[in-house]
Amino acid sequence: MNKTKSSAHAYLAWGGVALFFLYQYILRIAPGIVEQELRSAFYMTANDFSTLGSFFMFIYAIVQIPCGILIDRLGVKRVVLSSIMLCLCGNCLLFMGNTLWEAQISRLFMGLGSACAYIGCMKVAADSFPSSTRGFFMGAGLTLGLFGPLLAAKPLVILIENTNWRYAFTVLTVMGVILWFCLLLVMPKESVDRKATLKWDEIKASIVHVFKTHTLICYAIMTTCFYAPLAVIADLWGVSFLMNHFHLDRSNAANVTMQIYVGAAVSSLLIPWLCERYNANNSGILLSWIGMVFSIMLLLYTDNLSTTGLILLLVAIGVFSSSEILCFGASSHFTVPETSGTILGVINTFNILGSASIMQIVGFLLDYKWNGALDEQGIRIYSSIEYIFALSSILIFVFVLGIVAFLFYKSGKKQDQAT
Repeated sequence: MNKTKSSAHAYLAWGGVALFFLYQYILRIAPGIVEQELRSAFYMTANDFSTLGSFFMFIYAIVQIPCGILIDRLGVKRVVLSSIMLCLCGNCLLFMGNTLWEAQISRLFMGLGSACAYIGCMKVAADSFPSSTRGFFMGAGLTLGLFGPLLAAKPLVILIENTNWRYAFTVLTVMGVILWFCLLLVMPKESVDRKATLKWDEIKASIVHVFKTHTLICYAIMTTCFYAPLAVIADLWGVSFLMNHFHLDRSNAANVTMQIYVGAAVSSLLIPWLCERYNANNSGILLSWIGMVFSIMLLLYTDNLSTTGLILLLVAIGVFSSSEILCFGASSHFTVPETSGTILGVINTFNILGSASIMQIVGFLLDYKWNGALDEQGIRIYSSIEYIFALSSILIFVFVLGIVAFLFYKSGKKQDQAT
């Protein structure tokens, strides 16, 4: 009976944090859908607009370790409910604001609130489910979260085009309030673990553990290779790139861009299961990195892709991006329940900081290459050549980091043999 109750609590905890992960993903990708309106409303350049993504990611990354410790100490429910409130505050500030700094602060709030979502999923999966299904539940959490953009993108475009972007973001806030009350009632209450503290010595020990373990560094770097392209394309620049380079209208561009989540959602379940079954985690990571490099090359440097071809290519990028789950699953074998949240938080910090950096680099390169064109409102217009120039930084980023990770992995194997 106690075992059944414990299992039920584990499923409810996992389900609650996964639903929050879904909701925060909708908030995360929303600026990319209303890029034109936001740049016009807040008089943004490409570099300014990139801050809406990078500020979200930077604060998300910075608080990963404290979030892991807070979840270890306070439990998933308390942290998730508090985090939803932060997301709601940020979203309200965005649609009520009129200045760039208000928009940027709103994204800081949303990044802060979203930070515990996926690490909470991984924490519950790592501590509450056996190793044979751990990767599955990590992947299933990501899959459920990725349904957020898939379900919300087209309705959000329709709502914006029939009302305005501020009204649409108000609706997102109402959805968040409803979610908060539902999780308050459904998620199980957890006891406070006073062994988990925010003491610097313990945080430092977890960080040092990651940096001393070369294999962990390798997996941390590879999570960035897989997640960064998805973040840049789906969260910020994918819709405007497809509208500009392939001449799609916004509804079709948003629908095609969100297909990246179809690939990620399906493969987040399938790839971890297959790789765990055949003990092929590292092979899966290597093949996904190669596939990611070639897919980005085709997207950027092929001019005559049909809509069907674009969908297939973005689905492929989503499939390869889901291999970050393999990296997290492999990393979990280096943890124990008392420190799993903290160590996974350290690794996710690598992931998000890298993604935030490349987001900002893309915006900077767009402005650097900008030819001076303006629309009737004085907002900068970027050409297809400028988009390709800026987005090529993703390809360089993924290729170089993959080589660095491989070198760390070889070094790690020698380190293991020596010990």
